[in-house]
Amino acid sequence: LVLLDPPARERPQDGQAWPERDSLSFTRSLVFYGAGAVTSEHEQACRFVQEARALREKYFGQAYLQDESAFRTDDLEYSFGDNGILQLFHKDNKTENLCKVPTIDEFVPDYNRLVEVCSSGAMRSYCFQRLQMLSSAFKMHITANGAVENREQMNLLGTDFYRTMKVDNHIHCAAAASAKMFVDFVRNKLESEGETVVLEDGKTLQQVFTDAGLDCEHMTIDAFNVLADYSVYQRFDNFNNKYSPFQMAQMRRIFLKVDNVIKGRYFAELTKAVLNRHEKSKGHNSAAELRLSIYGMERREWKQLAIWVMTDWKGGDFPGPVLSSHNRWLIQVPRLWRIYHRKKENPSFQDMLENLFIPMIEATLDPEGHPEVASFLEHVVGFDSVDDEGLPEEPSSCVRPGAWREEKNPAYSWQLYHLWANLEVINRLRKLKGLNTFSFRPHAGETGDVMHLASAYMLCRSINHGINLDRQVSLQYLYYLDQVGLSISPLSNNFLFRKITNNPFPKLFTRGLNVTLSTDDPLLFHMSDDALLEEYSVARASFDLSMTDVSEIARNSILQSGFEDELKKKWIGENYERGVTFCDEHKTHVPLIRAKFRAEHLAIEHMLATLIAEGKGNSVLREMMVQFGLARDAHRNILLENFSEVPQFPYHNQI
Repeated sequence: LVLLDPPARERPQDGQAWPERDSLSFTRSLVFYGAGAVTSEHEQACRFVQEARALREKYFGQAYLQDESAFRTDDLEYSFGDNGILQLFHKDNKTENLCKVPTIDEFVPDYNRLVEVCSSGAMRSYCFQRLQMLSSAFKMHITANGAVENREQMNLLGTDFYRTMKVDNHIHCAAAASAKMFVDFVRNKLESEGETVVLEDGKTLQQVFTDAGLDCEHMTIDAFNVLADYSVYQRFDNFNNKYSPFQMAQMRRIFLKVDNVIKGRYFAELTKAVLNRHEKSKGHNSAAELRLSIYGMERREWKQLAIWVMTDWKGGDFPGPVLSSHNRWLIQVPRLWRIYHRKKENPSFQDMLENLFIPMIEATLDPEGHPEVASFLEHVVGFDSVDDEGLPEEPSSCVRPGAWREEKNPAYSWQLYHLWANLEVINRLRKLKGLNTFSFRPHAGETGDVMHLASAYMLCRSINHGINLDRQVSLQYLYYLDQVGLSISPLSNNFLFRKITNNPFPKLFTRGLNVTLSTDDPLLFHMSDDALLEEYSVARASFDLSMTDVSEIARNSILQSGFEDELKKKWIGENYERGVTFCDEHKTHVPLIRAKFRAEHLAIEHMLATLIAEGKGNSVLREMMVQFGLARDAHRNILLENFSEVPQFPYHNQI
């Protein structure tokens, strides 16, 4: 094989020339903009783009932060304000809140403004045009450079797709085992632990099965009835019922819950078996970010879950705590206000928020007094918000959580804001104390109101699903510009909300959005024991992806993940934080040509949007037209000078 010189990773410093090889590294397509390419409507659209990005910077980018030089981490106390947000004070000054975040009175108008901007005709037309041009550019790149990319990938010796790391960024712990693994696990427990007491009334596991008319002959995937089928399409209620083997809720509680008579031992053993597959790298290198639920129903949930994770379990094939070098925990918060309202007497939404966040702030301020939760939080990297986005919800408003007492669901954006605001306070405290922090990575854009994606854009590092982006081009372009992560699960989507032939994943990938693949719920959606590899295999066949494509998608999974910086450096390169062109292609298996293509087009989009928003579009266009004209003449001269005799062909005078 001939080793190719890769292109330069970035532009040389001023006064230095590009390496000669860079002009030969791969073919670039260049758009020759002509008269009318920039209009007044484009200028308005680009101003909207900049305004929208400023809103993201205000919240996710923390542009609101004040000077924290006087912030001491000693002698701190907290309170839960009547606005539903944690407040921190020094004991000697209980009037000054040390951790202020934008209020709901600021957020709601900002969110409404983003919705208005994204819905404007000028914005939608401009964003659609730019996204279409990105699609065309990628198709041209593959046509011109596909063979070169393949050849360069072949020269990346010592690695391949199977050896590179892939992170399953979106997987729910209760459904992390495959159906076959789960059935085998339950059969083994019924045969070996039939006399174990598993219910509060003293019933043993054998009695539970006998009373239900079940025995070992029923230990089949079909009898368990956990695999998704036509009955769950557009039916989130039926989907949730699939978590219960034999459609029996007590089976779910026995095997897939931590709150039961056996303190979640079966669930721990099953989860450890799942994690062992990642640790042993069976089939390929992979890691996971499993999700565990904190419902906010009771204050004790945090300690109960922490004890479950940190317990040194003695039984099963893989004893020890439910921790792994190949897993980091995310906490998912189901949006279950309607259930909480029915269970409690005269409840308010603030009660749920206090149940969610007070154990966290107490464990952060006083880890010695709350050792279980404090230790568990060291292994948590992020928070998720989950539930059916298609449920009816009230309009976004400035109502305080303490005043929300009706059973109706608050707006998705309202709930997301209050989760984000409290995480911001906790994160800033933990950062100042030298502790790990938590990213906010909710479910968004799976179904329901497409503008859920607007609030997620303002508040979040990345999201799960996001398939509704194909229905809102303005947000799609903003997600592209800011490279907001999208962890998409086409097999899950196929059964629940979007058939795989209509899944926008290939379109989003082609255009350069930061997309990756994840499994969501292997128990329900996958047929093999290696659900992540199955997801990649199905996507490659369904979306006609190359090996370079799937390697790029795998690299994105690491960039989106919450794994520690030293592990990311090990998996994708020492300088990965400088951008995709600085990821080590010998680790990612993504040819530098592909990374350069992505980086160049993203940079161009940012430059154009900024210049056009500043009203410089036409002056820049005129200068570009001159330079493009000179380049066109130069190309023509090179072609003609290499003919010994210029042949006659149609329209040769048009070149």
